[in-house]
Amino acid sequence: MGLLLVVLLALTAQRPGQPLDPDGPGPEGAMALAEVLRDEGVEVEVVRSIGALEASDPERATTVLVGDPANLGPGASERLGAATQTAGRLVLVGVGSEQLRLLGMPVAAFAGGGDDLVAACSSDVARESDVVSAADTRYLVEDGARGVSTCFSLPDPESTTGEPAPDGAYGAALVELERTATRPQTLVVGFGPAWTNERVTDDSHAGTAVRALGSTPRLVWYQPGSGDLTAPGSGGEQEASASVWPAWTMPATVLLGVAVLALALARGRRLGRLVREPLPVVVRAIETTESRGRLYRRAGDRGRAAAVLRAGSAERLARRLAVPRGAAPMALWQAVSAASGRPPVEVADLLAGPPPPDDTALIHLAQQLTDLEERVRHP
Repeated sequence: MGLLLVVLLALTAQRPGQPLDPDGPGPEGAMALAEVLRDEGVEVEVVRSIGALEASDPERATTVLVGDPANLGPGASERLGAATQTAGRLVLVGVGSEQLRLLGMPVAAFAGGGDDLVAACSSDVARESDVVSAADTRYLVEDGARGVSTCFSLPDPESTTGEPAPDGAYGAALVELERTATRPQTLVVGFGPAWTNERVTDDSHAGTAVRALGSTPRLVWYQPGSGDLTAPGSGGEQEASASVWPAWTMPATVLLGVAVLALALARGRRLGRLVREPLPVVVRAIETTESRGRLYRRAGDRGRAAAVLRAGSAERLARRLAVPRGAAPMALWQAVSAASGRPPVEVADLLAGPPPPDDTALIHLAQQLTDLEERVRHP
């Protein structure tokens, strides 16, 4: 059960190092790119939930970037499309086919990318000779789609020349879609790792990033949080497919709990009445005392031996004189002094003085403590 709880917490927790996180200083973060855009005069606003994105109210002077779509669930995808209709540009990095379908994009996503991809196109984002070396997703445009152009086409893996496949038949790492009545100008980017702190200075990565994200004075950087996996759609109802857990999770959890409880009842210790058992060996108290004394003598630990003698005498004297447990040492010394007739200073020296320097002094201390107890018993 403990392991299950750890897994649940790990899956639902917000990851501090999400890819392309504008506040992430690590290799996969994008703090460097965010700071460059701010230096260029772009207002960078970071939002981490679909509700916060809707509240930011993107308008024509705003670019919206979806940096890490891992937590972008069906409901959040639907609401993303509605919230960005009035934006100037929408940039989608590494999105999947299902997310593109919910956004109404005539594009399909496939795993696989390449290095040293040449743009071979000219647009607001890419120049003819631009090169990217960190593509991890390829996109294919549906047949008959209008207002769509591609850049950084990938070569056919079966090709021996390494040249891009004709007409982008194997997909491209960048798809540009023109503005329509239901969506803004949209860029679908398949080389998100090229914009990270680790790779942004390579090849043409910085140029493509600044041109894609810095074309408007305001950038809303949307990093979907874990809550966006199950966020309800625009109708206010969560789709059944948006659940982060499969349907068997709850029954399996209940079954596992019942099994653990049954195992605990079957194997648990049952307490009965106490049973007396004869001791295998009877050791007299005097033997224990003598043995401990011999250990102290062998170790030469006169200080420890003196402390044990003093503690025993103090405990017996306090009990005999009815000095409450936990009382200050001074109270015991005064009570012993009054009962024995010895000055408080001598009593204090006996019960709390320095450790004896040799065996003779230790024996003398033991005799004095015995005499003190006799005086209290028979004043």
